[in-house]
Amino acid sequence: MQTIGERLEEARKRKGISLREAAEATKIRSDFLSSIEQNKFDFELPEIYKNGFIKNYARYLRLDPEKVLTDYHAQQLSHTRLGRKNGAELFGTMDLKKSPAGTAEPEAAGGNGERSSTPGASMGRISSTPSPAKVDENDEAEDQAGSDEESDKIFYIKAGLIFVGTLAFVIVVFGLIKAILGGGDDAVPADNGTDSAITSSVDIPVEPPSLPATTSSLKLIANGTVYVMVKQKQDNQVIYKGTLSSGDEIPLTKTGPVDVMFTAGENLVIEQNGERMRPGASGTAKITLD
Repeated sequence: MQTIGERLEEARKRKGISLREAAEATKIRSDFLSSIEQNKFDFELPEIYKNGFIKNYARYLRLDPEKVLTDYHAQQLSHTRLGRKNGAELFGTMDLKKSPAGTAEPEAAGGNGERSSTPGASMGRISSTPSPAKVDENDEAEDQAGSDEESDKIFYIKAGLIFVGTLAFVIVVFGLIKAILGGGDDAVPADNGTDSAITSSVDIPVEPPSLPATTSSLKLIANGTVYVMVKQKQDNQVIYKGTLSSGDEIPLTKTGPVDVMFTAGENLVIEQNGERMRPGASGTAKITLD
């Protein structure tokens, strides 16, 4: 039956992939891949890394990663049990025989682990080799303990992440509440008797009422063709807009200052309060009259 390393090496060579190419593709060091193919899993890394390397390498070689990982665990468990069994047989067995004085004396066993055939031996032998059932129970207990320890680590990691996330959420919520409530610090405090008394004692200047604008007459006189628009400044009301021909006279009544805009100043004469004036500008311009 092929070992895990032989299976992986055969799959790699069948695809024509070198160890260097496999290392670059899987991001696993080539010396680790070489050790895995040689079934040398004693390199100094935690077991979780070894499991990850084997799983990723099998996936890269298009093998079933779960089956390869399961076979790896079975292979390691088999080696562990075999090592323990061989270690136990190194100690051999030891027999006890009863001495003439009634005390038990140890008698060395033979090289093959059998009890000595010396006459007079009346006590049984004590063997240091554990029974297969006990070895299996110990292995299962150790495997269960390792699984429980890994589950505990995962549980504590998840609990820590949940606690950190909850704490961060609470801090954010408290920050938002503080920001919302802090917006009311600038509110004006409620008036009390002292504030009212102080306020009532302050004299507030009152602006005098504005006087009504003065109404006056205005006349537009044309001695040529000119376009004129007259607009009151206080309310932006246009009181006249149109084109005048030579000899036209347009009487107007204005309230307050006005802006007079025209296209040909040389063809326009303005009469205000019986006084005639000609705009100082020719062409298109604007003047203001009080």
